[in-house]
Order: sequence, then C-alpha cells, then structure tokens
Amino acid sequence: MNEQQRQLNSRPDDVISLSEILAIILNGKWWIIGSTLLFSLGALFYLWIATPIYSANALVQVESQKSPLGGLVEMSEAFAGESPSEAEIEVIRSRFVLGRVVDSEKKAIVVQPSYFPVIGQAIARRYRPEAEGNTPFNSPLLWLSSFAWGGERIQVDRFTVPEAFQGQPFTLVAGKDGQYQLIFDDQPVLNGRVGEPSSSGATGTPRGIELFVTKLAARPGTEFTLAKQHFITAIDGLGQRLTVSEKGKKTGVLALGITGPERAENRKTLEAIIQRYLRQNVERVSAEAQNSLQFLEDQLPEVRSELELAESRLNRYRLENQTVDLTLETQAILEQAVDIDTELAKLDIQMQQMGQRYTSSHPIMIELKNQRQFLSNRKKEFLGATEDLPQTQQEVLRLARDVQVSTQVYTELLNRAQELKIVKASAVGNVRILDHSLSTIEPVKPKKALIAVLATLLGGMLGMGLVFVRDMLNQGVKTPEEVEAKTGLPVYATVPESEQLKVMERNARKGSAGGFVLARSAPRDLAIESLRSLRTNLAFALMEAPNNRIMLTGPSPDVGKSFVSSNLAELLAESGKKVLLIEADLRKGNLNKVFGVKSDNGLAEMLVNPTLNAIMPVGENLHLIAGGKYPPNPSELLMSPNFTALLEKMSNQYDVVLIDTPPVLAVTDAAIIGEQCGTSFMVVRAELNPAREIEYATRRLQQAGVNVRGAVLNGLVKTASRYGNYGYYQYAYESK
Repeated sequence: MNEQQRQLNSRPDDVISLSEILAIILNGKWWIIGSTLLFSLGALFYLWIATPIYSANALVQVESQKSPLGGLVEMSEAFAGESPSEAEIEVIRSRFVLGRVVDSEKKAIVVQPSYFPVIGQAIARRYRPEAEGNTPFNSPLLWLSSFAWGGERIQVDRFTVPEAFQGQPFTLVAGKDGQYQLIFDDQPVLNGRVGEPSSSGATGTPRGIELFVTKLAARPGTEFTLAKQHFITAIDGLGQRLTVSEKGKKTGVLALGITGPERAENRKTLEAIIQRYLRQNVERVSAEAQNSLQFLEDQLPEVRSELELAESRLNRYRLENQTVDLTLETQAILEQAVDIDTELAKLDIQMQQMGQRYTSSHPIMIELKNQRQFLSNRKKEFLGATEDLPQTQQEVLRLARDVQVSTQVYTELLNRAQELKIVKASAVGNVRILDHSLSTIEPVKPKKALIAVLATLLGGMLGMGLVFVRDMLNQGVKTPEEVEAKTGLPVYATVPESEQLKVMERNARKGSAGGFVLARSAPRDLAIESLRSLRTNLAFALMEAPNNRIMLTGPSPDVGKSFVSSNLAELLAESGKKVLLIEADLRKGNLNKVFGVKSDNGLAEMLVNPTLNAIMPVGENLHLIAGGKYPPNPSELLMSPNFTALLEKMSNQYDVVLIDTPPVLAVTDAAIIGEQCGTSFMVVRAELNPAREIEYATRRLQQAGVNVRGAVLNGLVKTASRYGNYGYYQYAYESK
C-alpha cells in the first residue's frame, strides 16, 4: 500500500487524468451546449433556406443490332456492330447531343424571379397559390414589392442579344395587363407585351436585342433576372447536371440522371437528351449504310465492264481456235482457281471500302492484307499445276476463270447493294429505352438528417475544442498544490466559489439595500467553512508575529480581497475577538458597500485630520474604518507618520487589526502598508493569476521587507476532480 501511495505522489504534474478531462468538459458545459445549439440552429436555418434538388433518371440499353434479313446479317452488322459503353457515354455527353438539347429546350435562356436575399426564395418556394384562401401571389414582406414572394411565373421562348451582352444580366419588370419593360444597367432597353415579339432599336440602347415572352404572371413591379448564356456555357452547365454510368460491367445498360430544383424540368430535359441520343444513333447507322451503298454503286459499272470484256475475249478465242470444252481435270482446276480469284476480288473491294475509314496501319487493314497474301500464295500453287496442260487449254482456262470470277463478283456486289438499300430503309439503331425519364418525389439534396447530425456533432466538437483550448491558454493556477510547487508560498486556505455570493452581488448591483457579507447571510456556505480554517491557522500565525496587524493583498484586481477580508473579519469577531477592519485601498475600496454603510469619512480623512474619528461599528466586536473619499495622493498619505501612529493606536485597542490593501502589481501601497504589519497574506484567484505573476508580486513585497506568510487560494472552481479533494463536504445539523 505504501508503494502505491508513493507512485501516486510521484505522478508528474502535467499528466491529466480522466477525471480532470471530465471536469474541464463539465466546467465548459455551457460553451459546449451553446456551440452545439448554435450549429444546430444554423443547420436548421440552412435546411430551411436551401433549395431542394431533385433528380430524374432513366435507363437505356446499347446492344448489337440483329438484322432480320438472315443471310444479310454480315453486311448489317458491319454498320451496326456493338459499341463499347465508354464510347456511348462520351457520345451522350458530347456537344453533338447536348448542344441540340440546349437549342431545342432553350437552355441558354436563364430567367428567374428576383428574390429577397437569403430568405426570399425559401418563402416563395413554400407559398401555394392553389391552397384554399390564398391569393395568386404572396403578399410582399415589409412592402418590398419589387421582389418575388411566391406564385410568380414567367416563360421566355426567344431572347437574342449581341455577343458582347451574352452572360450579362438584364432586369425584366412586370407591368399591368401583360406589359413589361426590359432594363439593362438601369437603362430601359425595350417595352413589350406578353405573346408579342419585341426588339430594341432606339438610339442609346443596345441594338439587336429580341425578346419573346409567352407567359408572365406577377404583380406589377415585380422584377425578374434575365440572361442569355454563351452556347458553350449552357452546354457545360447541362453537362454538370448530367450523370451517365454503366450499370454493372459490360452489360450495355446505361443509367442516366440529371439534377435540378424543378422536377418537371428535370424529367423533360432528360427525356430530350435520350431522344436526341436515339435519333443520332439511327442517323449514324443510316449514314454509314448510305456511304457504303454509294461506294458499291460506283463499283458496279466498272465490274460489269470487266465482266463483259472477259466474256468477249473468251468467245473470240474459242471461235478463232475452235477450242473444245475443258477436260474434267481442267474443269476441277478452274473451279478452285475461280474460288480463289473471287475471294481475292472481294478482299480488294473490302480493302478499298475500309480504306475510306482506316489508315493502312490499322489492325483491320493489316489483317486484310495478310488474308490477301495468303490467297495470292494459294493462287500461285494452282497456276503451277496448269503448266503441264496444252497451251490452248491454259488460255481457255485463264479466260474462263476471268469470266466466272467477274460474274461472281458482279453478282455479289448486286446482292450487297440490295442488302444496303434494305438496311438503310429499315435502320433502327442499336439503342433502346428501358426506362423513360421519371423524377424523384423526394429531393436528393440537401440530405437533411445527415446535415443536422453532422452540424450537431461539429458544434459539440468545436465547443469541446474551445473549452480545452481555453483551459490550455489559461495560465492561472488551479490547485493549491500548483501554488505551493510553483511559488513556494504555503496555502493557508482554499476558498471555493460561492453561488450564494454571486446572487447577493447581483442583488446589490440592482440597488438592493443592505450589505452582502456571506458569513452573515449563509454561514454554512462552503466558502465560509474554508475561511473558518483560515481563522484557525491565523491563531497560530499571530503567535509568532511581532504585532496583531494582518495585511491582505493580491497580485492583481478582482482576486476577492474584499470578500476574504470582510468575511474573515466577521468570523474573527464571532470567535470573541475584538476586530478592526481597515479599508486601505484609497483608490477603489468598497468595503462600506459590503457592510451596507456610508463612507463619507474614512481612512483618508483620519490621516489628514488625526483628531477625526471615522471608526464605525458594523457588527458585534467588529469595527470598520472605510476608505473615505478618494484622495489625489493615497501613497503619500499611507507613508505619513499619521498612518503609523494610527496603526499603533489601533493595535493597542483591538485584538486583531485586519487591513485590506490595493493589488501589489498595480500600485506600491501594499508594500508601504506591509512594512508595518507582522503578518501578510497573498490572496490569489484560481484560474486568474498565473504562477509567475504570484511569484513576481511576492518578490516585490519581500524586497520591500514585507513578511508574506502564505497564500489564500480564492474562487476554486468546483469540479469533479477538485471538489471534495480538499475537504469540501456539506456537513451540518438538521432539525429533528
């Protein structure tokens, strides 16, 4: 057990226990509660004024187009093959798609009512004109009729401005009977009427402005902000609201979403984007088929000419040489050669067609070249097998091969041309809509519950942080151990804070009559109990002192000297001693207010006129010499022989002479008075006076020859870690 106590006593001073952390939090509970409440109210206010953001979403599928033409599937798939989802996402987000939507939906025209700052839009958003008893438009707040307060509507179908004015805000002011006025830079631009196009042209106004308002519902005088955005700005704004992603991996299903404050506008805009994407997909398939068809139609006349020429050569050779038909062996070689030449001709046409789309280094072109080289090698092998045939058979074989190859190529081109015509006529694209655009009922932003919780937590954490920072920055001593360890002064008493004293002081400031001596009003208060222990310790201190004079001072103002001196004097008087309390603070003394007496004459007057008696009885065995009227030279009066004579005289008449003095570091009065007192105590306030300040004040008194016996730690905060550690227990008799 002794070892455990030794370990506890050797614990470093800078180690903070869990109980001390809890005490710091409890002491700053009002800061924490206030910060939490402030952030919570701020979050609620933000949620009230924040514009709710809704979302519209849709699903589309990008798939491989299956041709209904059976044998023509090869050609159709060449033009409508499967596209990667990443490529389709970029197509949707391209200016080619979004730009058309901006044009069709007039997204470059931005118009909205002018709301009162901060709260105006929130008030207007909550107004329901269709509710029973409501007028079409909300009543202006504080007669601010130029702002919109709810129920206003406007629709602009055309707004054209010169390029220099794009992005610049215009003001549209609603008039009576559908009239309006457009203003720019406080200058009228044009006057118009709803449903009729208007344009500017007057001298001194921006020219080339055209405006067509199709709907306007507002009180006369209500202002709207109107602007024509740059085309690229409108596209970027729409792109920022749009999200496109693939659901899963390689599913080909794309999820589209768009956000905005208006649910109907979100749904309409997203549907326009989907329809535009579908249209461009079909147009792309049709355009590719048209390009390929044009290529084949250009090739057909040339192939037909080659076929006719080959037939003519074969017939002429047979007539000239009266050649018989080919043998069975030659016929077999011919069929194989025709197949190879036909494939070579097809490859040549395909390479010409692909050459319009790809470069020679493209993988598709390289593959076609490899295939052609392979067929060319096979052709050479067959040609080598015909060298043993007669010359006439070889020539007939060559001419017959040219005819059959040209015939097959020409037939193949005709078939493919017909296929492309059908593909072009029946182009439907490879995209289909799974879910059309629908808007969410509840807003997706702001997330009210999350923001409220985060704001509350942030407020609480910030409050706790402020409390801990304040505690760290507060260099004032907090415990008697800290005073003794850092200043070397023994602590004779530790006086806790008194809530009862605070109430009495507030009543006194409000003008309540009478004094506020705590020892009389609340003798069982813990602060008074601690002063009783000081009274006991004083009895032993006075035995060793050269006189019965006790000085109470402090390093700075507001340490509670008047409280300690007045209540200590009362307790000494209650013990049967004859006590004189002297208010030696001739600058800001207020002991007369503590006892509830007037201070017309006091110590200042007695030092000027030694024959004057300003001693006042303020209780049984207790007398008071108040400070009197504030003199212009208090230090000189205290250094005068009259003050020394007064102290000698009072020491002989009273058992204890208690002197309340000004702060040490403020003036030199305490050093002057302390030279004539046998016992001096330094009253310090917890969490107010730093240890270095107490040490410096003590050293100044010691340099003046003042014997500082110890310190009185006043105003100790009652915390979980301190309260009860110094004997502060409520123990009193109760009536039976």
